[in-house]
Amino acid sequence: MELQQLRYFVAVAESEHVARAAERLHISQSPLSRQIRQLEDHLGLQLFERVKQRVRLTPAGRDFLEQARDLLSRAERMEDRARQVGKGEACSLSIGYCEGIIHNGRLPAALRHFRSAHPRVSLKLAAMRSGEQIDALERALIDIAFVYNLPKPSESLASRLLTSEPFVLALADDHPLAKKSMIAPSDLDGMPWIALPKSINPAARERFLDACAASGFTPDIQFEVAQVSTTLGLVSARLGAAVMQASMRRMSPPGVVFKPIDWLPLSVHIHILWRARAQTAGMRHFMRALEETDGQTSEGSGMSAVSA
Repeated sequence: MELQQLRYFVAVAESEHVARAAERLHISQSPLSRQIRQLEDHLGLQLFERVKQRVRLTPAGRDFLEQARDLLSRAERMEDRARQVGKGEACSLSIGYCEGIIHNGRLPAALRHFRSAHPRVSLKLAAMRSGEQIDALERALIDIAFVYNLPKPSESLASRLLTSEPFVLALADDHPLAKKSMIAPSDLDGMPWIALPKSINPAARERFLDACAASGFTPDIQFEVAQVSTTLGLVSARLGAAVMQASMRRMSPPGVVFKPIDWLPLSVHIHILWRARAQTAGMRHFMRALEETDGQTSEGSGMSAVSA
């Protein structure tokens, strides 16, 4: 049984006349009659009673008509849905992200732009660390990742540098250094410090210490904190200084001031990462939204291509 046969059956049932149904379907009467007979033979049912030049549904035909209409309606909805998914208008998109992409405003701006243009796409967001996102991406649990650290080169994944920001120094607003217009490396030597736990990202800790040493000072790391909000709270309590991405200045947290430290050879890089062979229409629309909002919110951005 084919959908075309069901359409022919419904047309004949509604017209109660094979010739009129054939005219409505833009086919000749003979193949239409043949299709109806084949459908009846296939079902083992008499769907119509022939009365002179007209046809009328049998009781079995009336029951089958109701089911045929329902099936055709569902088939049309399936076709419409498939076309919408193909165009990226009705699908789901799962995005993993690191905290930094929220603070610099790139992801919120892109999501707002994307949602305005594609309101029927189901969006799912998950805050994860870089390693967790890469694992989720490889297992197809997310479609797009925003990460600090890229994985080893792989043909299965592609990436692009999205933003690059310098670090700034976070101090309590009543700290003795808060009123200085320029902070020198010697001002920071031996100061109590708040940093990301070494266990979370040993390589990041090593890069931070190397950058401090290259600048001429040694931080006294007294607190290890994973959450930015907690770090800011400790900074405002004068329990230590911290470095943060420059876009954090937009947040204006109470009790905290930010000072430029352009001499620190360290910056925040955020990359967008995706499966190279699994680009859906929804993904392409989101990438376009990301490009169209480039430069509107972030402190610094870069769109140079890199391989991953």
